[in-house]
Amino acid sequence: MSDAALAYGGGVLAEHEPAPTTTVVICVYTEQRWPQIVRAVDSVLVQDVPADQIVVVVDHNAPLLERARAAFPGVTVVPSAGPAGLSGARNTGVACARGDVVAFLDDDAAAEPDWLARMLRHYREPAVVAVGGRAEPVWDGARPRWLPPEFDWVIGCSYTGQPAQVAPVRNVIGCNMSFRRAVLSGGDGFDPALGRVGRVPVGCEETELCIRIRQRHPDSVILYDPGALVHHRVTADRATWSYFRRRCFAEGRSKAVVARLVGSGAGLAAERAYTRQTLPRGVRRGMREARDGGLLRAGAIVAGLLVTAWGYATGRALRASRAGAAPPELSSTAPAAPGLGAAQPVRVLAVELCDGVPELPDGRGPGGGRYAAARVLVRLHGEPLGLLDLELPPGGLAARLHEEAIRQRLGDAIDEHLRADGLPPLDVLTPGLAALRGIGAACPARRAPNGPEPFVSVVMPTCGRTPHLARSLGSLSGLDYSNYEIVVVDNAPHVAGTARLVREHAARDARVRYAAEPRAGVTHARNRGLAEARGEIVAYVDDDVTVDPGWLRALAGGFADAGVAAVTGDVLASELETPAQVWIEQYGGFGKGCRRRRFDRAGVETAGAGRVAAAPGSLYPYLPGSYGSGANMAFRTEVLRGLGGFDPRLGSRGPVRTGEDIDVLLRTVLSGHTLAYEPAALVWHAHRRELRDLRRSLFHYGIGLSAVMVKCLARDAAGRRDLLRRLPRGIAYALLPRSGKNGHKRGGYPASLTLLELAGMALGPVYYAASARSARREGR
Repeated sequence: MSDAALAYGGGVLAEHEPAPTTTVVICVYTEQRWPQIVRAVDSVLVQDVPADQIVVVVDHNAPLLERARAAFPGVTVVPSAGPAGLSGARNTGVACARGDVVAFLDDDAAAEPDWLARMLRHYREPAVVAVGGRAEPVWDGARPRWLPPEFDWVIGCSYTGQPAQVAPVRNVIGCNMSFRRAVLSGGDGFDPALGRVGRVPVGCEETELCIRIRQRHPDSVILYDPGALVHHRVTADRATWSYFRRRCFAEGRSKAVVARLVGSGAGLAAERAYTRQTLPRGVRRGMREARDGGLLRAGAIVAGLLVTAWGYATGRALRASRAGAAPPELSSTAPAAPGLGAAQPVRVLAVELCDGVPELPDGRGPGGGRYAAARVLVRLHGEPLGLLDLELPPGGLAARLHEEAIRQRLGDAIDEHLRADGLPPLDVLTPGLAALRGIGAACPARRAPNGPEPFVSVVMPTCGRTPHLARSLGSLSGLDYSNYEIVVVDNAPHVAGTARLVREHAARDARVRYAAEPRAGVTHARNRGLAEARGEIVAYVDDDVTVDPGWLRALAGGFADAGVAAVTGDVLASELETPAQVWIEQYGGFGKGCRRRRFDRAGVETAGAGRVAAAPGSLYPYLPGSYGSGANMAFRTEVLRGLGGFDPRLGSRGPVRTGEDIDVLLRTVLSGHTLAYEPAALVWHAHRRELRDLRRSLFHYGIGLSAVMVKCLARDAAGRRDLLRRLPRGIAYALLPRSGKNGHKRGGYPASLTLLELAGMALGPVYYAASARSARREGR
């Protein structure tokens, strides 16, 4: 189709009409881009069809304003009269414009000589109100192999999915666009609530503007002409995963604002088509190009979509929370469903049946409101029997009702424990639970161990969190165990407070030692602890846990069987006061229940329930999260050293923890060793109180899980086919709402948390590939 016959909703180009006059606006904000600014202005000065006016708008930078005025004598250089940000600067440029058409060029883009001519010819048709062109990336280095062309919008360039010929579109690209000045001057300017401010990667201001123009002028046409070309510089910092992730998240947040301003129908129409058509084609192409980085690009498409969706969901949720004026802390005035069904405060406590069953008050202290529920760890002779989630009526739960709930839900577990002690069952004892007081001298849990206690090195990595560290060290010094050392590995030795705190504890407890590990990452810290360990067993705890006095005795007792190479213990929440803390428990928490289990490659043996062999169609043994948590695990020292310790390709990319703990537990089982889970080896974990910390944690959990699976695919040639056969079921396990993984999530669990975890899963292969390349370069 020729340009002369190109139709725009019924209109036809009229070639005899005179070309409109033009103003080109270039918005600048930093002198760091001075060479690019000069290149952008020069590219406009040499256009085949000269601009009638060039306006450079300086965004609140007085030195740059003076420099631009001195360097561009024939150009109108003005300060931004609006709020800081790109939208305010563009509106200032419109206010200064004299041309019939106002074209916008980014300060880091250079236009082809026929750029203006190609855009201006379309304005001969009166229905055309805006024209945009193509933006090709100019990389400071090489284009990243993982970046799919479908996501070139992340770097401000044209992307796969846009028209290949002149065609009507919903909106234009910000770095290369033009509008009729009459439309912009009629109240249709850029919304200052949107748009980039400095280096913050937000946007969508041109999208919102184009939608608003079409809503006010239904017969108008917005065109995309790929022949109107500019070259857009992409700096090295934009060629990174961190920028990709931030930009996708910001795009989602911006889309939420756009949808609120113009309605979700208009605001997301193009995105729906892009998601349903363009992105699936990109994933399929990536699978076909697997040997040329296609798998990375396919993963990036999935990750980009999920992070953008998470940003959108977060934007909508933020808007809703502001509208409802929801307080940051949990409300405790409304009744709660039993257990953790509502994100309300939950009283956390442990009950030893030998000490009696207390009442459960619902008060949170002066002015603190009330608890609507309680989570109770029930123990007998120190052995955990189970967790109870109990609703607390106004005024609390009386001791009699508390005892009744324990008998009803844990009667079988109590009887099982009593039989192992050679005692009669509960229904024979009189008067019930009260008869348990003082009984238990013969309980195996209270018997002295046969032979000397093995020497244990307790390793605690820390990264400058001294308030948590002080509590953790205090609990370690009070253990009911005599033969151990404590090695604190400082992973942030530049923070002086950690070394000082450890020295103070060492002065009171000679078992405490300090070791510095300057290489950032918990993997390096744990490996340093392994190198420092002098014990035949090395145990690991995090610096935000408080250990139970019997923790180490129970952990070391798990190694009484010479065939056991590793032991993990239970991790329970020390408090459930905020929504984030409740939601991490709904996600699954860190606890693995109150039943002893033994894992090997062929199956699982659960105390009291016998052995279950791994079925051919099951996910086992590729369920590393079921083995335990890095916050509470121990190994025979020589076995762990023989496994190579913790993999530096996992968990060592700055603050990102990518599964080094579940990887080493999985490797232990896959290597033919036996791993035991001992619930009596109990620690209390200080869950993060803030939602932003929970978001970061779930994102990292997603990365870690898929990174470990990719590592298995890449390095376990013998098990690769088996794992590939199980992957579809594993993906369903991760995605299906009623799967064992997601079944604990209640109605109030934020969808954005699930999306963020899935985004991490999609990014895991890329993180692992990048870490593996880095490790090869460093010779690790």
